[in-house]
Amino acid sequence: MKSRGFTLIELVAVILIVAVLTAVALPRFLNLGTSSRIAAVNSLAGTVNTSLGLVHTVVYAQGAGTPSGIPGVTFVSMDGKAIRVWNSYPDRWCDGIGAMLANAVVPSGGCYLSTAAVPSTTFTFYGYSNATIPNGDAGWRIETAPTPAQCAVGYRYNGSGQPSVITYTSGC
Repeated sequence: MKSRGFTLIELVAVILIVAVLTAVALPRFLNLGTSSRIAAVNSLAGTVNTSLGLVHTVVYAQGAGTPSGIPGVTFVSMDGKAIRVWNSYPDRWCDGIGAMLANAVVPSGGCYLSTAAVPSTTFTFYGYSNATIPNGDAGWRIETAPTPAQCAVGYRYNGSGQPSVITYTSGC
């Protein structure tokens, strides 16, 4: 009776095929972190754009809001949170656009004119004129990214016109 089994050449061929497949598949698998960070940045940008429209609508529905003593700046109440608004859009500080995201916490001392980091779950918010978001814009970045400043969402607003939301994903 003849025994059936694999020859050494067949085993080596199978091992080589598995090695080649692993060499091709492993980098794609490892790249999932980058893909997930890019998806998070794009998702946040969509959320920020939605927030802009929501605040703009609430300002017109509620009226000008509570005056702050600074020309053009008021506060509107949204879900029990006071949002700093500058000419009908969220201001570029953590008590403005930074407070629009779920679980965003405004520091007890406030944050007007502050570029200090305000961490949340995935992103860290930085106010306008900081050195951590490109062009000194206000915005959020993922601190665990390979290049956090280039894995971010920027919020550009100078008090006139409509704000811009910019995504940076080259460092994710």
